[in-house]
Amino acid sequence: MSEWDIMKTLETVNAPPDFEQKVMAQLSLRKRIERRRRAVLRWSMAGSFASLAVVMVLLNVFIFQGRTPSEVAERGKDIPVTSSLIQKAAAEQTIPIIETLDYRTEMRSRSPEPETIYLLEQVSDTAPRGIKY
Repeated sequence: MSEWDIMKTLETVNAPPDFEQKVMAQLSLRKRIERRRRAVLRWSMAGSFASLAVVMVLLNVFIFQGRTPSEVAERGKDIPVTSSLIQKAAAEQTIPIIETLDYRTEMRSRSPEPETIYLLEQVSDTAPRGIKY
């Protein structure tokens, strides 16, 4: 028996007479429900971000009292050092890491080795204190 013979013996199946109308009604209903869900999600996300902003403003006004970062840093300087490791490191002599180097000889030399040019930028006029290298 060939495949064509099998196909000929199969019965054709018809959809119920109101099948297309039911499918279209269900489709429109699902679209309306999905639109409502998206609107609810959009409003809930907007509300959560707005409430987060209000909480941040209230924290800044009442807890942080509108202090600038420099004021907060100045307040932290008054706290005494209690760690023995920090006290020990502060008592030891620190090694400065700022050196003056003369790169003119390296740049002018005609050695067969590749020349290296260092680009240095001064970040601060003062060296940080208490840093040990």
